[in-house]
Amino acid sequence: MKTDEVTDKDKIMDNPVATEFAEDGNKPVDPVKDVQEPAGNHAEADRVVQEVDTSAINATEKEELPQPKRRQRPKRKSRFVAGQISRLKLAVLFLIPLLMVSIWTEIAPLLAEAGLCGVLFDLPGAYRSVNARGLLQLLLLAPVLYAGRQFYVQALEDLQERIPSAEVLLLIGTVASVAGGLYTAVKLLLGVPYAALPPLFLAYTGVCVAASLCSVYMDRWCKAPMPQFLDLPSMGLVSGSILLSIIACLSFFYTDRAAVPVWQIALSIFICCSPALFMLAPSLAAFVAVTKAAEHQILLRDGTVLSDAGETTLVIFDKTGTLTIGRPVLSDIHIFHNGSETGILGMAAAMLQDSDMPEAAAVREAAEGCRLPVCTEIRSTPEGWHTARCFRENIRIGSLEFVGRYARIPAETNAYVEQLSDAGKTVWYLSVGRTLYAIFGFSDELREETPEAMRRLKDMGITTSVMTGDNKRAGLYLGRLSGAERVAAELLPTHKAQLVQTFRKGGEVVAVVGDGDNDAPALEYADFGFAVGSGTKAVWKAAQVVLTDNDLRNVAATFQLSRDCVETVKRNVRAACIFNLLLLPFGTGIASLFGGPVLRPWMLLAATLLAAALLVVNTWKLKRWGQSKS
Repeated sequence: MKTDEVTDKDKIMDNPVATEFAEDGNKPVDPVKDVQEPAGNHAEADRVVQEVDTSAINATEKEELPQPKRRQRPKRKSRFVAGQISRLKLAVLFLIPLLMVSIWTEIAPLLAEAGLCGVLFDLPGAYRSVNARGLLQLLLLAPVLYAGRQFYVQALEDLQERIPSAEVLLLIGTVASVAGGLYTAVKLLLGVPYAALPPLFLAYTGVCVAASLCSVYMDRWCKAPMPQFLDLPSMGLVSGSILLSIIACLSFFYTDRAAVPVWQIALSIFICCSPALFMLAPSLAAFVAVTKAAEHQILLRDGTVLSDAGETTLVIFDKTGTLTIGRPVLSDIHIFHNGSETGILGMAAAMLQDSDMPEAAAVREAAEGCRLPVCTEIRSTPEGWHTARCFRENIRIGSLEFVGRYARIPAETNAYVEQLSDAGKTVWYLSVGRTLYAIFGFSDELREETPEAMRRLKDMGITTSVMTGDNKRAGLYLGRLSGAERVAAELLPTHKAQLVQTFRKGGEVVAVVGDGDNDAPALEYADFGFAVGSGTKAVWKAAQVVLTDNDLRNVAATFQLSRDCVETVKRNVRAACIFNLLLLPFGTGIASLFGGPVLRPWMLLAATLLAAALLVVNTWKLKRWGQSKS
């Protein structure tokens, strides 16, 4: 468009009195009652939409709002995952021979009883009576324990704070295993038969450490740790193992019926209450959930949303660019005082040349080919209010709240504005001095999937709301058309964070979906922030979840994935524990009172295999989540 000085001012406007532009743009609007009413004779008139009172929110000073609590995001993946891979490789490298030696240690006495001779891992010549398999297992376990040293450091810190964490559980099992292993290894070197000694659980401890390292790798790869689901089971297993070992030891001490030393019973209980796949159980489900989200164009910038996003009770959608396609067009223009439409459009376009608002782009597009006058002192506010000097007059464009402060709004405009609002159109006013010269109506197409997205959220028991700067009638129309249950209309763009804070103080767990820079503060204050893929960098940075395909139905899909993931985690944790707990009669020595065996390493390894199979079955259901997504 060519900028040119328009000299025939009378073709554009009269000569009203000029006024100055005010800086304090926080005059409260009239209070809005909390009403529920359908409007007009529309096809969606039977749908009830609740109107949110935004007058008090708009009157709130921004400085009164406390700073949002920043979420702790995991550190950079490349650096830390590389270290975890090295540790995991080290653990697996020594775990494989450790398992081989352990298996041979268990079956060697059986081979001897059957009259078979096995020379593997036996010393030659005069040292043939010396059994070094226990010592060999200790030497092979040492690098595995070194690879998992981070768990033991964390366990010591947790013990100082009296936190019975999963790391403490691993530490207790490791200490019990190594203590019993040292005793058995020394006795084997002295020639005592392995059948007469406490079993060696060193290989099982190696499996526990390797599985825990694998869980850390998965957590840091997908940035979705879920340690909170291990807190309660950890407390039960730690306290339960201590209490059970005391009871068992005292019982056998006073009855003198133990077939093995009471300290062996205590160590067996500690080892049995330390499931090998305990830490891996939630990590496996989270890993699969993150990959499934990526397959469905849901980018989890902070994977921790999987653990509690399903608890969301309210979702607030921004209007322009989120519920709508974000490309409004200037569909209606009403000129007053016999003004020139092309002149008014040219003047408005000249004022809005540097504005990035979608409505400003629509004005510039409508004014293509019009001559643009020279405007000076062009100013815009975050609320979307614009002012300039043109023909030695103050020109203002914006909402009724803004323009109505400086210009007289004739009563005859109400019917026209209501007509635009009932059609869901955004209304802007243009004034020259104290005189209203034009009313603009902008229409924006609703996204095709918006009603279905709202329906899915409602079916999940989640309340939906829309925040918009449009007037109440246009807001209610949008609510009925989109299927939202609440509408916060006439909301200043700079007060969206206040709206979120108000709902959170009311006990709601709030998620916000937006696309623009002015939505970023609201996303920061919300419990969960969603950005559509076409949004700005600022809103991407503030969001935890990015919908890369702009499909609003994926908001409900994210919540459903979170709920399914949490249920899978809980099932996995139970599966990791149940088979070990079934071995407690052998660990406590109760089975030996009835002629049964004591706890053996092969029992724990078999329980671990069964638990792994159950974990795979549970997680496979989550892996098929996308196929059944409604």
